[in-house]
Amino acid sequence: MELIKIIKGGDDLTPKQQKSREVIMYLICGGLTTVVNLLSFAIFDYFVKAEKNVTFIKWDFDLYLLLNQTIAWLLAVICAFVTNRLFVFRSNGNPLVEFFAFTASRVATFFIFELGTFALFVMLCENVMGIPKDTVMFSLFGYDVTYLFIIKLVNSVILVIVNYILSKLFIFKRHKEGNENENT
Repeated sequence: MELIKIIKGGDDLTPKQQKSREVIMYLICGGLTTVVNLLSFAIFDYFVKAEKNVTFIKWDFDLYLLLNQTIAWLLAVICAFVTNRLFVFRSNGNPLVEFFAFTASRVATFFIFELGTFALFVMLCENVMGIPKDTVMFSLFGYDVTYLFIIKLVNSVILVIVNYILSKLFIFKRHKEGNENENT
């Protein structure tokens, strides 16, 4: 398959080629979205050094860390919607309807993964294993990488997989099926 066909797609692609193109483009766009998420997370972390701890049950949480997660998520959702709509699923459905459906699915994964699993892994590292969140795991290009970024990266990989399934089955699929029925 030619590079331009992978990016643009086309009616002359076989169903197998179309599926391969979609998966390749989703991985590329998911990678770009992950970069936006991680980069915005790192920038916030670099510039905002304040902490606001609250206690939930018996564990302490940093509210600024959750705010950082939220901002990174918002930027990633916008990036993901635009790239998925234009390059992955090449949708020409109602953008407002698709955006609300897309955002609704992302809100679910936000609470489950972006905040839920992230907070769970941070709690496990800090409270069960006794590893402070500022513990440096390694340095990369002069930037100290703490376990927070490793957790963030693992979360991002899981999110790419879950969000592809949700986008394919619930958001961009319905309009695509309508087009197929109109053509037959």
